[in-house]
Amino acid sequence: SYPPLAGETRRWTVKNMKQQIWLPILKNRVNHDFTDIKELIEISENNLNREVEHLTNEINKELESLLDKEKKYIIGWYTNDIVRLDKVFPNIQRQALFTTLMCMTESNLLLACRMCERAFNFPKPFNPKGKKRVIVQALEYLTKNLTIRSKVYDSDWTFIQHLWTIRNSIVHNNGKLRKTQMQKIKDFCKPIPTLDLDNHNRIIFHGGFVNLAVHKVKFFFTLLIEEIRKNVQQASAPNAKSRGV
Repeated sequence: SYPPLAGETRRWTVKNMKQQIWLPILKNRVNHDFTDIKELIEISENNLNREVEHLTNEINKELESLLDKEKKYIIGWYTNDIVRLDKVFPNIQRQALFTTLMCMTESNLLLACRMCERAFNFPKPFNPKGKKRVIVQALEYLTKNLTIRSKVYDSDWTFIQHLWTIRNSIVHNNGKLRKTQMQKIKDFCKPIPTLDLDNHNRIIFHGGFVNLAVHKVKFFFTLLIEEIRKNVQQASAPNAKSRGV
């Protein structure tokens, strides 16, 4: 084969430089986002635990000098406060953090679409349409324009789809599942001790679940970014003719 002309070499170099620049930016953004939310989860859980411990100590001090009848009254008086600090507030906080995690998931997938479009010169920009989930359309956009082995992250992507169903139930229906979603999410919950449904089929997050969700989502992005990196590597080869390049 003939060597590329000077103009062709320059065009290839510019394209390759864009790919080399955008990929670390995407990787850093993903890492920062998920590190930040993981730290925030730890801080919020520790703060709530301290509040429960503080209230418990205050109650015990009050009970020391009381008769049994008086103790029952005091315990009854504080029961609602204990339940709120130990059950209600943690679930509200975990749902808020979980919803934020799902927003980060969508945001970073959209960022991946925009960056890859510019770096690889995709023929069309990402433009989600219809009722299909935006995250699904975003991943389809990437797999259509790049060489990506979906089997690498299939199980993690299925996990994220269940997370998104839970996210929708929290955002749109106060955590209560629709009848059409019930069995799938019940089956999803079974092997996860930190995820549960109450008597009204509302989602309950126990300690550790949001961390599990962060781990799963971050691992998915690690696999996806590695697949994108292989496209950059392929495009860096002389006379490369990969899709979108």
